[in-house]
Amino acid sequence: MTYKEILIHLHMPKTAGTTLKSIIGRNIDSSVNYHVYEPDQKREITLKQLSQKKVSCIQGHFPFGIHNYFNSPFTYITMLREPTQRIISEYYFIRSIPWHEQHEEVIKMSLDDYQKQTSKMNLQTRLISGSLDHPLTNIHLEQAKNNIEKYFSIVGITEMFNESLYLMKKRFGWNRTSYRKLNITKNKPQIEKLSPKTIAVINNNNHLDRELYHFAKQRLIKQLIHSGFKS
Repeated sequence: MTYKEILIHLHMPKTAGTTLKSIIGRNIDSSVNYHVYEPDQKREITLKQLSQKKVSCIQGHFPFGIHNYFNSPFTYITMLREPTQRIISEYYFIRSIPWHEQHEEVIKMSLDDYQKQTSKMNLQTRLISGSLDHPLTNIHLEQAKNNIEKYFSIVGITEMFNESLYLMKKRFGWNRTSYRKLNITKNKPQIEKLSPKTIAVINNNNHLDRELYHFAKQRLIKQLIHSGFKS
């Protein structure tokens, strides 16, 4: 299946994005469905090359704004996850994957050390706002909200994956939407078994993501009601 608009899947790390990517892959022909996971400089080269090709979908870990490389109609989708759970999952995932580019660094860190890195804080707000500024402020949060309202057809919620998929299936006409969960973090402790102090610090350091998450969740619920979805 191809589209009149480019579908841009901003694959947010550890939000069930890999599962969503696999679903998209079954509904869009691989010849026009591109995966872009390179670092910033290489990504720019790749996007410039893709701008000269027929593209129906782009998926990858990148910030909002890659539509600027193309002269075609476009729409974004992404998944957001409860911020503390996302950080914890990301930390234990990287530690469990020896081939991960950050593994050697993260294996030496505690969860406290990992989450204190400014680059790890409010990642969902950072990517959706399209900002590389440090630290982020409420201005970036408002930019992320504005981007969602203006450019994102659907912002799914990991904890409401089936409901999110229902809207995407309806919006894009996907027929093949059965799935199994992919890239699950193994050996991750339950949040109740972690230090309450650590959880409190993570919550505080990701307060922008928490507000963005609740904003997107309410938007999703309104879209579900409007669509006539029945659980």
